[in-house]
Amino acid sequence: MFKFLKFIKFLILFVIILIFSVYFFLNYYYQFGGSPDKYSQEIITNSKNFNEDGFVNIYDIPKFKLDKNQKKQIDPSLKDWFFPPEDKNPSNPLPSIQFKKDLLTESKFSWLGHSTVLINTDSTIIMTDPVFNRASPIPIIGKPFLYNNVTSYKDLPEIDVVLISHDHYDHLDAKAMVELSNKVGFFIVPLGVKGHLVRWGIDPDQIKELDWYEKYFHKDINFVLTPAHHFSGRGLSDHNKTLWGSWVIQSKNLNLFFSGDSGYTDLFKKIGNDYGPFDLAFIECGGYNSHWADVHMFPYEVVQANIDLRSEVFVPISWAKFDLSLHSWDEPIIRVTNEAKNRDQTIGSPMIGEIFDLMTIPTNHWWKNYQP
Repeated sequence: MFKFLKFIKFLILFVIILIFSVYFFLNYYYQFGGSPDKYSQEIITNSKNFNEDGFVNIYDIPKFKLDKNQKKQIDPSLKDWFFPPEDKNPSNPLPSIQFKKDLLTESKFSWLGHSTVLINTDSTIIMTDPVFNRASPIPIIGKPFLYNNVTSYKDLPEIDVVLISHDHYDHLDAKAMVELSNKVGFFIVPLGVKGHLVRWGIDPDQIKELDWYEKYFHKDINFVLTPAHHFSGRGLSDHNKTLWGSWVIQSKNLNLFFSGDSGYTDLFKKIGNDYGPFDLAFIECGGYNSHWADVHMFPYEVVQANIDLRSEVFVPISWAKFDLSLHSWDEPIIRVTNEAKNRDQTIGSPMIGEIFDLMTIPTNHWWKNYQP
């Protein structure tokens, strides 16, 4: 009996410690970010895109949608996630090019994987959604794919402006923000995201928050936060408490679009009519599934979005870095390339780390050279 009571006391103590550990982890671990200050919260509360539950999308579109040529609903099971097909993730490092900052000259671009893009326009270096680490606050989840040549924050030039689309872990990397803090001059972010950056040590005076369709001139470049159909949150209690969006970048030499994450809606047509035509659009293409079709586009929708945007050429992003859905790692680029060809759209397919311009858009199908 004494041993049993001792065991019960030990078990109760263990549960108490576990509860407090989880509580402190969820509330104080730096990866979860911070909260808006009083001034930012007042702006958020007064936004027409915010209600008592958080920020809301402009359109109400179905969460479930059959993929192109999909005949019936297929529900993913735990087996699909824990025992995926062999070709779902690359078993060896993916082909890539070592990024060389001295080659990123005027009007050139480089895609570093997922949604991280470097842009040099009007002698201003812009970076979107810098992510160089895991897409998760938990060390055993969200590991990036291996690359032949890995670009780290140490390889980057001094960055004038960082644009953030939303606060999900595969688009807002806390560790990268800390690492880049001394290399970045200014951050332009959706409403509410400033609180995360300040929590990670970035000077509030270096951050500008925008609502949808607000613009900000910086270094003679017009940055416009345009809507996307998505959601936000980094923890259990901050669902949709920060805004999400896409970006229009208008310089003297270039008119660019960066999609962030979004389901397909008429927003792309409105953005194309209001701000297009675009010289180049970086559009998300990956992580899609019939069960979350409202927040990620199927490849055929990516091509339609480019048509709506009236972009001369587009580069698919948000693929080839993380395992975020049930499709194989190269399915997005294979499908979107075929769809673009069928619809007479110009698509670029740079290797990770490759530097290019509008006159030398890479179209090599480099993923075909991958040897598992």
